[in-house]
Amino acid sequence: MRSRYAAYVLKDFDYIVETTDPDTTHLFDHDSNRAWLAQSSFVGLQVLASAEKGSRGTVEFIARYQRGDGPQQTHHER
Repeated sequence: MRSRYAAYVLKDFDYIVETTDPDTTHLFDHDSNRAWLAQSSFVGLQVLASAEKGSRGTVEFIARYQRGDGPQQTHHER
């Protein structure tokens, strides 16, 4: 999770795509996500929980980011 967050901070789009769940990559809009990433600055990550089952894991987190001069926003995901 932290490596993916660092990729967002560094705007490393290729790493984000490479580490996206293969079962969901067909839903990934590359052009829109690349444009969104270019306009966003990530300012914080809070990991709330994590679990591992075999080779799969889940993480619940809150990421804080800002787009341009707009207000800071949060993304909460599990």
